[in-house]
Amino acid sequence: MWRELIATGFYLGRFRYAPGTIGTLLGVPLVYVLVHKWWLTVTVGLFLYWLAVWSASYMVELTGEKDPEEVVVDEVVGYFLSFLFVEPTLKAMLVGFFTFRVIDIVKPYPVRLFERLPGGHGVVADDAVAGLINALLLYFLLG
Repeated sequence: MWRELIATGFYLGRFRYAPGTIGTLLGVPLVYVLVHKWWLTVTVGLFLYWLAVWSASYMVELTGEKDPEEVVVDEVVGYFLSFLFVEPTLKAMLVGFFTFRVIDIVKPYPVRLFERLPGGHGVVADDAVAGLINALLLYFLLG
């Protein structure tokens, strides 16, 4: 039960339309509260990655799908990692939200490669890499 609750972002991932975008919204308060120092962002980001893989692995087994649509915790991880190099101002959070969603949807090289990983890592790693690419983009745009 807990793994499903975490993986689906407290069931926000069950929304019919744009579950990934809705799930990404869960990352907004986390970024606002927890992103203040780079080392804290890395530490929390690693913990979130582990938690996301743990819960997404359960959902992969439960549904039999490689990347279940209702799993949105991976979007939370990606959005969170987007703020590795920039302060989470309102402007940065809005720009970061938009750019992360575009990167996550388009999946430019090398993001798509990470979907090939097995189990929960395949669900989460592509979004984590998208978040790191977004972190560099935000740094160059706003840093």
